[in-house]
Parts: sequence; C-alpha cells; structure tokens
Amino acid sequence: MIENKLKVQPELLLVGEVEGTLVGAMIAGFDGVRGWIYHLAIAPEYRRRGFATQLVRAAEDGLRRLGCPKVNLQVRAVNHEVVAFYRSIGYEIEERVSMGRRLEAAG
Repeated sequence: MIENKLKVQPELLLVGEVEGTLVGAMIAGFDGVRGWIYHLAIAPEYRRRGFATQLVRAAEDGLRRLGCPKVNLQVRAVNHEVVAFYRSIGYEIEERVSMGRRLEAAG
C-alpha cells in the first residue's frame, strides 16, 4: 500500500513522530472531484493525545492546497469509537450507500 501511494500524491502519505518514534500514519487522496481519507492509524499508547486530529488536519490542508472542495471517508458502522472521533472533529454522517468490488490484479 505504501509503495503504491508513493507513486501517486506522495505528499498525502503523512506520518507522525515523537522523538524519532513513529506514532501514527495517514493516507489521503484527491481524485479531482473529492478528497478521501483512506487510512488513519495511531499506535495504541499514543491515542487520545491529539495525534489523530493533527494528522487529519494536515491531510485536509494538503487536500485544500490541491483544490479539493470536500473530504469523504468510510468507517464501519459498528466502529462507534472511530465514528465518534470523526464527529468530534466536524465530520458528519451522510446518507449514502457504499458499494465496492474487489478487482483481481492485472497480469
């Protein structure tokens, strides 16, 4: 995943460090229409210290610089803690149907 992201908008692969220790990472992207937060992870011992919010805000700044007008993300409905986190920083639940399909690798 990291290798692929480094090929497309590498500036939207963000990491958080404390004294040289990796404490969090985020992958975001912009397709020209909408921005997306794809992945956000914070090491358990560093959670609830503001690192996730800092990474989200940094991603939003990067997306804004690319001309992105809106950011979307998907969270599993049963992941109440993460839903609460995103709501606490201004994200809202939107009435949508999320659909997907896995593709086999080419070649």
